[in-house]
Amino acid sequence: MQNITLQDQTYEKLREMIIKTELYPGQKISESKLMELLGIGRTPIRESLKQLKKQGLVYTFPQSGTYVSKIDMSQAIHSRFVRECVEKEVMVELSANMDKKAEQRLQAILDAQKVEFEKGNISGYHDLDNEFHRVCYDIVGKGQIWNWIKEFSVHLDRFRWLHLKNVTFDYKQVLEEHKELLSAIKSKQTEEVKHLIVNHIHFIERSQTNIIEKYPEFFLEKTVQDLSKADDDIL
Repeated sequence: MQNITLQDQTYEKLREMIIKTELYPGQKISESKLMELLGIGRTPIRESLKQLKKQGLVYTFPQSGTYVSKIDMSQAIHSRFVRECVEKEVMVELSANMDKKAEQRLQAILDAQKVEFEKGNISGYHDLDNEFHRVCYDIVGKGQIWNWIKEFSVHLDRFRWLHLKNVTFDYKQVLEEHKELLSAIKSKQTEEVKHLIVNHIHFIERSQTNIIEKYPEFFLEKTVQDLSKADDDIL
């Protein structure tokens, strides 16, 4: 089993804080405050910030400091396209190989997600949304592909968080979509599975205008400019 180091844990925590806007786009990062908040030393903080910089999640201005990057909708859209293409095939393969044990694993996640929804815990609900998809990949032996997708989908994930946090739709919808998808997978309805997963991932099209207009300071300037020029969504 791979050892999880303190640096790994720090990186994952900071990444999550950026995705969930605990560290918001454009915010200046204080290493000392992060050390105090996380109760760790400076070295894992600095090494984690180097990793986040490679992902484009933070950037540094000389003689100024390190800042959280703005959300890049172009990268989010590209990530959505890749995930949509890959996930259709993963779900079709899952449908062909679904057994009772796999069904129970996925149903347990949906049950837990329902609990988080009823508690109004958007963070827990969001994490279980990811867990549902991760387990689908894992069941068909493609967990590494999920890890790859996770790494380059950070801007999509940042947008997803704003999408849930602002309840631009009844966020019970995600839970219902998961239920419908699992039902279609169990019934081996291949075309329905493909349709449902595409619709599920296309949430970005349904709310990007509202989100960008509400939080223009969170997005790259080009995104806001493109939106202002468009009559409809920029997609």
